Amino acid sequence: MARAVLTQAAPRVEAVAARLRDRGHEVLALALTRIVERGRAPLREAIGRIDSFDVVVLVSPAAVQVAARLAPEWPERTAAAVVGPGSRAAFDDAGFRRAPLRILSPGEPPFDGAALAALPPLEEPSGLRVLVLRGESGSDAWIDALRARGASVEVVAAYRHEAIDPDPDALDALRGWLDDAARPPCFAPFFVFAQAAGVERLDTVLARTGLRERAKRCIALAIHPRIAQALRDAGWRDVRAIAPGEQALARALESASDSSSPHVV
Repeated sequence: MARAVLTQAAPRVEAVAARLRDRGHEVLALALTRIVERGRAPLREAIGRIDSFDVVVLVSPAAVQVAARLAPEWPERTAAAVVGPGSRAAFDDAGFRRAPLRILSPGEPPFDGAALAALPPLEEPSGLRVLVLRGESGSDAWIDALRARGASVEVVAAYRHEAIDPDPDALDALRGWLDDAARPPCFAPFFVFAQAAGVERLDTVLARTGLRERAKRCIALAIHPRIAQALRDAGWRDVRAIAPGEQALARALESASDSSSPHVV
């Protein structure tokens, strides 16, 4: 089985790590940010009107979790929409007492807002009322496109990312893994990235600990082309694109671990 370093935000990273460990992988959770739910009035007020929207777009697993806490019984007339498999799978863990009857999602890459906006009924959204639950920032191009085509779109920040320092024990474990990679049979960890912002954050952490150059000889797995480009710009030598979602990540790790060639650094 493979070794994987996960850089997703806490607390979700721990759940992902646990399921990969159940599949036999060695996993190190190296969270660089923490999801903090927004408790402000606009979020709660918008969720209180959720049955007045035709479609609610949840842009990430974190948005799904927030919705489940504030609207555990999803209204029957309102469709949910997500941009990728990770967010779609998050519905299974979210704990809705009554989950959405319809969940719109792109069936193939690219998994982003533009692909979602090309699906019916969002492709011809004139007259639709759409609520977008996301973090404090994100791409607005697809939202502007929906508005230009006649949709009424309300955007609400459901959470924010708060920078955190990785657990010192996790950094010690990473150092040990990179030491192991320098000795035969040279199996090195894979680094998994789900956010472009995490690339710069990890770069700072690795530089501070003296691990940057050795880490960047490892394979980096990125769930979106923008993340992959950020990794290349930061000096990662072997960057590979994978689909978002735990199943795609597990397949990528298992494919690598089944290879007859060691992952050499």
